[in-house]
Amino acid sequence: MSWFKVGYSKQHSKKIAAATLGVLILGGLIFYFAGTVSKIFTSPEAIRSWVLSYGRAAPLALFLLQVAQVIIAPLNNFLINVAGGYIFGPWVGFVYNYTGWVLGAIIVFAFTRKFGRRFVNLFIKEEKLLAYDAVLEKGVYIIFLLFLLPGPPDDLLVYLVGLSRSIPFKTFLWIILIGKIPGKLATSFLGAGVAEHSTISFIVYAVFTAVSLLVFVMKPELRKIGKENHLSK
Repeated sequence: MSWFKVGYSKQHSKKIAAATLGVLILGGLIFYFAGTVSKIFTSPEAIRSWVLSYGRAAPLALFLLQVAQVIIAPLNNFLINVAGGYIFGPWVGFVYNYTGWVLGAIIVFAFTRKFGRRFVNLFIKEEKLLAYDAVLEKGVYIIFLLFLLPGPPDDLLVYLVGLSRSIPFKTFLWIILIGKIPGKLATSFLGAGVAEHSTISFIVYAVFTAVSLLVFVMKPELRKIGKENHLSK
């Protein structure tokens, strides 16, 4: 039934209003950030300068940048994470990095589940999607590990999970809430270490990376996905 029919519009006015608001917010984020990404996504220092240019609103700027970079996939998540720790320190930087990314992932999941592949193709080429379709067949455990590891393109994985009807939102939410904590912490500590020349921060990042690589090497399924990722670039 069409949304333009009067009866339907009255019965579902809240849904229509929410969908309209979501489209406006998404469009605003894309419009605002698309013009600046080429300038700021060059180094943590460039991102730091851009974020701090907002003064007291700098935390909000970093938070929204995290939201936007999940949507405008694939952008360099690593640089923003490092910049967050570089600007605000490891713990506060982690909070902004983590919460911003999670909100962005939820938005992407919702829009992908609602509008399907045509929405995804606005940001990701169909050929690349086809190359990653096999990932979803590996099961929830492997998907969780891919979100946990620092290497795989987790923003792209959000789109893929959103396209899949086999993974409910609750499962997806637990995957990202738990899976993104170690990586966001490690890269936030790395950024703080760059700013403060802290050896401890570098050790935290190095240990996490080493453990992640060990898991990657021990899992044949992950090695295969990593190889496919390299070939598809």
